[in-house]
Amino acid sequence: MRTRIEARAVVYDQEQDRILLVRNRGADYWYIPGGGWEFESENILECAKREVKEETGLDVMIGKFLYLQEFHPSEDLVYFESFWLAKVVGSDVLDRDHVDTDPDGAVGEARWFTRQELSGIALYPERFKTTFWENIADIIGDEDRFIGVRSKET
Repeated sequence: MRTRIEARAVVYDQEQDRILLVRNRGADYWYIPGGGWEFESENILECAKREVKEETGLDVMIGKFLYLQEFHPSEDLVYFESFWLAKVVGSDVLDRDHVDTDPDGAVGEARWFTRQELSGIALYPERFKTTFWENIADIIGDEDRFIGVRSKET
């Protein structure tokens, strides 16, 4: 069985109470920006930041660890998806003509959504239509459960 580790950034705008989602070209569903961890050259937090930049053009700062999901899209593949709370650093304006900057990337659209706007779309994972919003105040106030990035020297 093959294993893929991904980092996804839940880019949350607390002032406007909205999250950033992306959609692949031709897809009928939205999802949290993120993708495959290039562990030879970056840590998991750097992966989440890089993926948001590639898929949306925005720079983010990673805050807290949120969720971990195991996903089996087929019998021979398993994904471990980490979800991180993030906020935009600098401008939050999205380029309407944005094209995924990863040459192999498939993202065709990025957009901000309020909780109310999510009811009319297909969203993966569904948690971001419900419990995320019910718990976001507690999540922001809670201690981060991520212990940190360590190397042999530390």
